[in-house]
Amino acid sequence: MVASSKANLFASVASGVCALWGPLHGGANQAVIDMLEQIHREGDDGSFHGSGQRQEERTRLMGFGHRVYKNYDPRAKIIKRQCDKLLEALKINDPLLDIAMRLEQAALSDPYFIERKLYPNVDFYSGIMMRAIGIPSEMFTVLFAIGRMPGWIANYREVSESEAGRICRPRQIYVGEPLATYVPVGHRANV
Repeated sequence: MVASSKANLFASVASGVCALWGPLHGGANQAVIDMLEQIHREGDDGSFHGSGQRQEERTRLMGFGHRVYKNYDPRAKIIKRQCDKLLEALKINDPLLDIAMRLEQAALSDPYFIERKLYPNVDFYSGIMMRAIGIPSEMFTVLFAIGRMPGWIANYREVSESEAGRICRPRQIYVGEPLATYVPVGHRANV
């Protein structure tokens, strides 16, 4: 979309990185580590946070569930195997990784998680792996973006070389009230 406005490559790529940054997308693996740190600060080993009963009272766990994959994310199966191999090879003693493993077991066995299809996702495992190899969590989104960079650049070229020259606009569907009549100020109820 940014490229369609004839912005340069750098501005277009920077906008892609900015769009990834939030904890619900490219920043989700960093949010997983932040969550694990919070659990650790609270003195929990992951058991309390992983209990379904406790989840009724808590905010959502980061790295569980997926908006598209309503069952176990097939990509998560692959990255989980690699995560397990990495942790076994490194033999790291990290309380956050221990908490993560307890949460994973809860998500795969606790009825609360199973009924709601809150399985560990790619962000859960990638966050664990990046922490295990020593990448600072502030760099997670950058690494997430690097893998997308070739596609972004190809899309930039496609859009900028297009003869149509039309600006892309997101499609929106208004779902509010179909008609609102004007009420003069003197006739409005005091709110």
